[in-house]
Amino acid sequence: MTLLVGLLFLTSIALGQSSKALIYDLIYLRTDKEVYYADESIQIEASWTLSYVETDHPFFQIRIFDSINRLIWNSSEFKEEGLFDKNWTIQIANLNFNFTDYSNMVSIRAYIINAPSGGNPTSCILETVTITILKRTLCCDLFNFSEKVVLGDNLSLQAHFYREETNHSLLGEEIVVSLISNNVKMYEKNFTLNSQGRIFFNISSVNDMLLGINDLILNLSNSFIYNNSIFHFQIIVEKNPVQVDILKYKEKIGWPEDVELELFFYYYDESIIPLINQTIEIVIYDNYTANYRIYARTNEFGLLKINISTSSYGFDCLKTKFYIDLIFNGSEFLKEKSLVLKFEILTAKLPNYPSFITFLIIIVVCILSFIAILNHLYQYKKKRPKYKNVNEIAFRF
Repeated sequence: MTLLVGLLFLTSIALGQSSKALIYDLIYLRTDKEVYYADESIQIEASWTLSYVETDHPFFQIRIFDSINRLIWNSSEFKEEGLFDKNWTIQIANLNFNFTDYSNMVSIRAYIINAPSGGNPTSCILETVTITILKRTLCCDLFNFSEKVVLGDNLSLQAHFYREETNHSLLGEEIVVSLISNNVKMYEKNFTLNSQGRIFFNISSVNDMLLGINDLILNLSNSFIYNNSIFHFQIIVEKNPVQVDILKYKEKIGWPEDVELELFFYYYDESIIPLINQTIEIVIYDNYTANYRIYARTNEFGLLKINISTSSYGFDCLKTKFYIDLIFNGSEFLKEKSLVLKFEILTAKLPNYPSFITFLIIIVVCILSFIAILNHLYQYKKKRPKYKNVNEIAFRF
């Protein structure tokens, strides 16, 4: 117990007044605990005695200061003489206090303040009690959440808010749900936590989000008592990928031989969905140079059937290899898809084209042979015996 006795003898002598003293004593100053959360109440108890002369005007008072020594609360002024026991219940939320940090130090002080007649006011700190005020830690669990969403799908989400220290659910608080895409707020709505500390909401990947990265933000409106009241979740919206199954494909072909292909285009949406009546770009090229570009459409079953004549499209069979690129350029909800197929022309089945020199030799040989034949006929005709007609023959006896 701190005993502080203020004697005013020197003051009384100086003023020519009575020598009767100002006497005060703080018996105790205490709180119900040392650490509080911002949503709790501080219980303060104090006991003191006070006695003074008529020329003094003292009073007893409790004051509370924040960490920068700023006054945030004070009690009434107790001017009566005698022995007193008092207690106060102070809601931390009602203090004139800026809770910027997770942990905040607060000083509770007991004062005697005296304003004597004809003198300057004086104050005396009888005792100081230091307490710590903490913000609570808020937790949020999000159910049915997916980081990647296919464009066209909806999310039906459930969020549960509770205190980490006690695991108790928040009740009746307001939660602001917003979606931001490319720095544009696409969605915002307020919800109230139910009796289980939960909210339920639906968001659309078409109406409430954009392709790419979307930020889902859940914010507790009354964030005074919580250290962190904003929760961020990231959702990536993608187009649905298209799949291709090759049903008919022959890599090695003879010459001339038609290229026959059959492919199945589809995508998933809980089940297999055929890609119906969609345009497929077909690019034919060799040595990475596109030679021909044609277009075809899938049928009502998602099938694409192709028959390409190697002779009609002027393939260079001497290069032995060529490629066909099948391209789906995508749609509003479907991702683009491309497939490259390689073909090899079998050299054993290629036509045997003679070289230019061989061709010249054949021509020369043919010409020489023709000349030789003509010469032979000429010589034969020249050397054969001559015969006379019957009427020119004279028989001699």
